[in-house]
Amino acid sequence: MPARATHIHLVAALIAVSSLLPAATRAHEGETHAAPVAAPLAGDALAVAATLERYADALTANDLERVRPLILDADTFTCFEGSHIDRGWQAYHDHLAPEMALFEHPDYRITDIRPYVAGDLAYATYAWTFDVTIRSAQFEGGEHRVSMTGTGTAVLGRVAGAWRLRHVHTAQAPARRTGAAPH
Repeated sequence: MPARATHIHLVAALIAVSSLLPAATRAHEGETHAAPVAAPLAGDALAVAATLERYADALTANDLERVRPLILDADTFTCFEGSHIDRGWQAYHDHLAPEMALFEHPDYRITDIRPYVAGDLAYATYAWTFDVTIRSAQFEGGEHRVSMTGTGTAVLGRVAGAWRLRHVHTAQAPARRTGAAPH
């Protein structure tokens, strides 16, 4: 089977499997866990948040060329997406490029950014949402609408006054069951 077809099958399988999570992942279903409102950002914290917003904008634009300048070091950059690991810019690029070729009207948003800065190193936690139509003959009608939410953590470094991504780790939230009662 050609590598592209294998990759499409993998993407379809990951989407399908993500909806079949074991009951243990629903342990907190129905709980709101509403986080307290974060204080307004200023200074370096605001600059870290702006870097993450540019990252989200580049993904929404479906443009890896806009993502690349936001990466601190191409060789040491890492991205953990669920259990998938990309080590280095090239691996990250090679992972996303075939997927992005199938995307129509992607909308990636990062919200609730909570940065922590110590000198030239920072990390931020955040919430994310991703809505996209995937075009592929693998799906009935040639397309499949996907909506996901989750949380993330990014580690950034400052070089020449600019904050750049060193590591990104995202986790998808399990799909909510309709009519689930809080416990």
